[in-house]
This record gives sequence, C-alpha cells and structure tokens, in this order.
Amino acid sequence: MTKRVSQAMDLCLLNNDIPFDVLSRLPADKLLQLKRVSKQWQNFITDPDFQRIQMNISPPISISGYFFQERYEYSEVDVDKLCYIPLAVQKTKIYQNVLDFLPEKVTILASSNGLICCRSCNPSADPFLYVCNPANKEFVKLKWDNFQRRDQIAFSFEPHSTSLINAARDYKLVKVFETVDLIEGKEELFFGFGIYDWEKKKWVKSKELCQSEDSLCSNKRVILKGILYCLTDGFELVTFDIDNELSFMISLPLSLTDNNGPEICLGESEGVLHCVVVSTDALQVWALVDRFTSKWDLRDFISFEAMEEKNPEYFRNLVERVTKFTWMHLLAFKEGNLFLRVSNSAFSLEIQSRNMRLLCSITDLGRQVFIAPTVIPYSISLAPLANY
Repeated sequence: MTKRVSQAMDLCLLNNDIPFDVLSRLPADKLLQLKRVSKQWQNFITDPDFQRIQMNISPPISISGYFFQERYEYSEVDVDKLCYIPLAVQKTKIYQNVLDFLPEKVTILASSNGLICCRSCNPSADPFLYVCNPANKEFVKLKWDNFQRRDQIAFSFEPHSTSLINAARDYKLVKVFETVDLIEGKEELFFGFGIYDWEKKKWVKSKELCQSEDSLCSNKRVILKGILYCLTDGFELVTFDIDNELSFMISLPLSLTDNNGPEICLGESEGVLHCVVVSTDALQVWALVDRFTSKWDLRDFISFEAMEEKNPEYFRNLVERVTKFTWMHLLAFKEGNLFLRVSNSAFSLEIQSRNMRLLCSITDLGRQVFIAPTVIPYSISLAPLANY
C-alpha cells in the first residue's frame, strides 16, 4: 500500500473524529501555524483531501492583505518589484519575497480564493503564465504563445465540491483584447476574448465579439460566478459569459456619468459585483442587482465629513481637497474592504465600520506608485492545485 493511499485511508477514518471536525473548521492562517505542532498534524493538514474539505466547511475566507506592484506609464517593460502588505499585524510590514518560490520574477494579474495568477515580467524571450498558492508554495506553469502585454488577463477559482478539483470547471482563465474589424467598409473597434483550455493546455479564441468605441481600463476587471466584467474608459462594463461565450455591455449607475476621473474600482463582496466611486462629497458603494437590465443598488454612502469625524488623525478639509485635486484614488475592493491612496498615504477602509487603517507611505512601495499601480486583495487558503 502506498503512502498516499495510506494517508487517504487515515483521513477517511478520521472524518468523524473530533480533532478532524475541529481542524477542518479553522481558517487557513491558523492551520498553517498548527502544522508545527507535530509531524502527524503537518501530514494531516497538508493532505489535499483534507484541504478540499476544509475549504468547503471552514468560515468564509477573509482578506489577509494586498499585493502591490508598480507600472511604468509609457514603457513596455514591467516593474519586477512586488510588495505584499499583510493586514493581520499591528504595525505594517512590507514583504517583497512572497512569490520567490516561482522560477522567475512575475507581474501579478489576479487572485481568487487563495490562488494567484501572474505572468513573466516583460521583456521575456519565453513568457509563461503561473497559477500558484503562496501558502503551500505550489504552482502550475502555463506556456503563453503570442504574448501581448496589453492583453487583459482575468482569473478566478471557484471550487464547486469537495471532490478532486477540476481545472476545466473550477478555474476560469480569460484574456480580453482589442481588435479592429471592417463593417460595411468602415473600421470598427471590438473586444475579442480568449479562453484557456486546461485539458488541451492552450488558448482558444472565442467567436464572440463585443463592439465598443472605448478602451479597457487597466486593473479594473473581475470574474464572478463565471461572468467576466471589465471597466472601459467610457464608464461602461464589458461582460463576457465564459461558459456560454456571450458578451454585452452594462451601464454604470447614472450618478457616475458626471465623474471624469479614474476614481472608480470594481470588486466583489458577498458574491455580488460592486462598484465603488468617489463623488464630489462622498464615497458611494454600488451593487449590481441585475446585469441584464444594468440595475444597481446603492449599498453605502460615506460622506467625507463622516470620514473626517471617524478618522480625525488622518483627514482635514477632505471635501475641498478631493474637489480641487486628484487627491484620492480607489485601487482595490474586496469583501467590504477598500484599498485607497489618499495624497501620499495608503489606507485600508472597512466600509461597514468606517474605520480607516494607515498602511504605509505610498512612496514606501516604489517610485512609480502614482501611475495606476496594480493592487490585488489576497486571502490565505490551503487550496491545492489541480494536476494540470
């Protein structure tokens, strides 16, 4: 009997055991600490079968921290410096080696349920995509032919059961690109889509096209329940149903039409697409109620006066500053937590409590931090990778 089969049988026998019941209900960050208790617990917690069960019955995954990466504005070269800012510490610490287990420097693209999608830094003679889990230092390496830096890459991991993870169903990897086609002798701009086929290990170009006169915004895309949402600079959303390969446009809330700045970000909270925006006097948090009718619901309205009153140590004359200057940028939103830059500082705002936490000076994160950096919310997970 092999060691792997023996471990699986032990896990099955322990399924109704009290320690199993207790451990499987703990969050991933606690389990990572408990691996040090004994060799038996380490083998137990690192068993893929246990990890799949734990993901389905443990409490909802909370935000563990943020990845932050700079971008050059006019260069095709990527900035290889990648920072991680954990939230579960009293004093902010910035780490730059979280993904050093990968074989090369990478540009981060997305994170979903503990897994991270990233790619080789440009320039690269032989570019790859990676799907990895920093908690257990596992990764899958995907060949990327016909690499285009301007392609928008989106990724999601939504496990459907406690059975073996099925990459074809649980992983969604999509790219969006701009293309021009002739319509009645006139050039028209479209968005095209590519879907990664996990079984054939290659990109498959969808026949679906979505017409638009606008361009895609950088770092403003989300996959939620099999639907890709990408923000355009015309303040509309390009959506793409990945399984059915259908696309259409969604309008943002009407109150956003007068906003001509970049202070909009997309995110997910409680399984619903959210849009957070800076208006003239407040932060507005909208939830998409019906994607077929572009119906949005205003879930929260945080006036700048209320933000000042709740956090007097950080803000003064916020209304005047935001109105006159590009003083506030929204960079990431996940499960009620907003990462934002206010002047020269990086904050995390908990929407429900209105509490703001000063993370660091924005210049501590690099020299190009004012040029649309990539900010990715991350949650620790024990998710094992499919064998692809």
